[in-house]
Amino acid sequence: MIQIDYSRIYLRFHSDTPEHLAAMTAYFRRILRPLLPEDKESKILDIGCGMGFALMALKQLGYNNVSGCDSDAKQAEYCLRHGLDVVQTADTAAWLSGSKDSFDTILALDLIEHVPVAEQLDFTHVMLESLKPGAPLIGTVPNASSSLALRSRYICFTHHSSFTEHSLDFLLFNAGFENILIQEVEYITRPPNVWVPSPSSRHWWALKFFRLWRRLLMMAELGPAQGRLVPLSLNLIFSATKKKNR
Repeated sequence: MIQIDYSRIYLRFHSDTPEHLAAMTAYFRRILRPLLPEDKESKILDIGCGMGFALMALKQLGYNNVSGCDSDAKQAEYCLRHGLDVVQTADTAAWLSGSKDSFDTILALDLIEHVPVAEQLDFTHVMLESLKPGAPLIGTVPNASSSLALRSRYICFTHHSSFTEHSLDFLLFNAGFENILIQEVEYITRPPNVWVPSPSSRHWWALKFFRLWRRLLMMAELGPAQGRLVPLSLNLIFSATKKKNR
């Protein structure tokens, strides 16, 4: 069987320059901080951890009992070279099956879309089984309602799907999760001097302008009540917890 070198696509968007490391860890600190457990000793696993940006962000936030796994050997090796507790897993679901009720939090960041659709429900349930009762699964997936949904779906050869807020809720609920929260997640934030002309402020206003047009389109197609609620960000972020009485 031909072995896939995932770094062929991954390194088109990521590097280990100090500037990129700073930007990526800042991004993950921002989106994860509101969803993480308060206890800094929580045992956290990042599945499909890539180059370890989220693990580095967790450490910067004061979480030290963190580890990761990735099916790509090159990315696992990169993490190990940078002192991260990461293992390479040829079969992640099988590896997780030996960790029932083990983790206080599991991260699945840009992960589930890489799992074949027929296996997504079983894989998500395996993640649930690996969590302690009451513990959260936190993740991101491509948003099928974004303006670049088709590009996001096919930008990577290993993507099998994208999600709406409804299909993602369906997956998490049927895998056994409760307290499901699904939100927009943005790559950029409002610049501090948004009224001062600059590349970042122009980018911000362009995004706002075209998002308004997309919102009006959704409201025209679906009606105002439903159309104003459709998430439009490139990705969705979710949090869902394992039932305490399992």
